Amino acid sequence: MTTNPGFDNLNKQCERSITKMSDAEALAHIGQLVDDAFDASFERGAKRALYLLDELSKRELIDTDGALVEYFRANAWAALSHIANVRRSWSWEAPERQAELLALSRASNHAGFASLDKVRQCQILTNHANLLNTVGRTIDAIAVWDAALKIIPSFALGWGNRGCGLGAYARMVFDDYERAILALHAFDSLRSSIEENAFFDSGDPQGAVTYFAGQATELAGAINIDAVRGIQNLDHGNAGRSKTERAYRRWSLERRLFLCPLNDLGPHLAAATDDLMLPPLIEGFNDRPDGHLPPPIVGFFSQMKQEYASARFMLFEGISSTQVHFSDRGVALTDTLDYPLYSLASERVRTAFRIAYSLLDKVAFLVDRYWNLGKIPDRISFKNVWMIENKARLLPLFEKCDNLPLRGLFWLSKELFDDQLKQTTAADARELHSIRNALEHTYLRVNEGWAKPFMINGTSNDSFGIAIGSDELEAKAIRVMQMARSALFYVSFAIGIEERKKQLVNPGQFIGSMPLYSLDDKRKRRDPC
Repeated sequence: MTTNPGFDNLNKQCERSITKMSDAEALAHIGQLVDDAFDASFERGAKRALYLLDELSKRELIDTDGALVEYFRANAWAALSHIANVRRSWSWEAPERQAELLALSRASNHAGFASLDKVRQCQILTNHANLLNTVGRTIDAIAVWDAALKIIPSFALGWGNRGCGLGAYARMVFDDYERAILALHAFDSLRSSIEENAFFDSGDPQGAVTYFAGQATELAGAINIDAVRGIQNLDHGNAGRSKTERAYRRWSLERRLFLCPLNDLGPHLAAATDDLMLPPLIEGFNDRPDGHLPPPIVGFFSQMKQEYASARFMLFEGISSTQVHFSDRGVALTDTLDYPLYSLASERVRTAFRIAYSLLDKVAFLVDRYWNLGKIPDRISFKNVWMIENKARLLPLFEKCDNLPLRGLFWLSKELFDDQLKQTTAADARELHSIRNALEHTYLRVNEGWAKPFMINGTSNDSFGIAIGSDELEAKAIRVMQMARSALFYVSFAIGIEERKKQLVNPGQFIGSMPLYSLDDKRKRRDPC
């Protein structure tokens, strides 16, 4: 009987206990075990590492070690994905991916993240962005790559993977100009990854260099790089007429809240517009009795865009307000001695959060109607629309549906928490759920942000509702707004893919057209009675 010395060594590593090891020694042992298990496709090693990480988490760890535990946990799940060949599978559901995303989210949001070595921070963020992009959440991935590149501007894997993601993004965009600009920035990102001063965190970067160079060459063959660079004018756009409007547009651009793909390249003035639309839709002549009108989802999408834009402005007003509004004067309220925040400005932030969160459920309603799922309307949520009724199992329609942005929308839904579908990929999912539930049904006590250190964290003294600082609520509202923005993009792109499939199925079919007109801004007012 022959034995494999490598596996014998790995088995011995698996048998080692961390009970008598220091925290640093335990982390070093587990990190090596994860790396070796990945390289050798050794499932037992990866599972043993997860067990040891759970054991290590029971200790009183310093913050940096706590962040590293989550990073190593993500790497162990990545090893299991590699062993199970998950990364080459198109299957929508993948427990390994879900666990890896959650661990990466926890690592990047951990209190110890900022104290980690800069290279380690970039590794965590880049791995997170890469996995988001893999599951179809390309828009969300770009923001995370950019966060890594702010830490180390020459981080090669951040630039290279960002370039690949922007290339995928460009292929989903309908507008020719915006698609060309995104492709140009994809090319520039790829080139930045192979510049002489590019920093690689691995020993032998040649494989990555060859791949990124090949992707850049492919893009250069698809578009005229110099011509597109010549027509690029990202600094030209609608800056706003008044001081307030200019501040609002700048604020929205900096937080990537405009419904324009160019905003994902940064706070460029050309992106200060909400030009995202549904693609052209194909219907049969007998699909609807009122066929002389545009499909209902066209009006529904416009309504969702209006709600989004209004919530965005309310959020800006609520955050930036420094004056007492006249509607607040004379409203008799009790000072509960915990620095409560009651004002129209605070209500605007609350309302923006509620609208943005509700938009996710409305996107789910659109998915149900467009894909003919037949769900009961008042039971549809962003979290459950993908599932068989009353079961935590994916609908057969979606199991291997070849539609990347639709799969991205599904994975975006995993950022939320649900009492029935508890699994999530975001560190703050339960918190967002609790805030939304309190806003809608119970009591969200908002206190002035500076007073937070003096408050009982998270609950009132008698567990009557939940408490939150004003600055934290504002940050969470922005986060939900960004999720709603991504959802609107993904559903539009997903419908675009389905419409292109219809054309390919019947290439010779005669297709008539109905012109759709933009609503004049002058009509966006309420006529007096």
